[in-house]
Amino acid sequence: MWKILEIKAEGELITAARYFCTEVKGDYTVETEGWWHFAEPKLTIPFADVIEETVIEWVTDAIGAQVKQRLDEQLATLESQKKVIAPWLPQVFTPEV
Repeated sequence: MWKILEIKAEGELITAARYFCTEVKGDYTVETEGWWHFAEPKLTIPFADVIEETVIEWVTDAIGAQVKQRLDEQLATLESQKKVIAPWLPQVFTPEV
C-alpha cells in the first residue's frame, strides 16, 4: 500500500513527493518511507486536479520495483528468523508442537 504524505512544488510544478509504503505477508508487516525528487518537475494535469493516486503513479513508475524488492527482502528475513519473547516482557513457556 502506497501513500503520499507530502509534496514539494515550485509554483505549480511538483518537484518531490514523500511516500510511505507498507507490505503485509501473514503475520509480518514491513514499511518504508522516503522522499523521491523528480528528475524533472511533474505536472501533466492542472495542479488543482492532482490527486494522491496520480503522484503515487509517478513515484511507483520511478522507484516502485526497487521499493517492492527491498520490502520483499525484509519480509523474507523476518520469516526466516525465530520469534522470541523480548527480555523485558513476561516470560511464558509455550511448547513447540
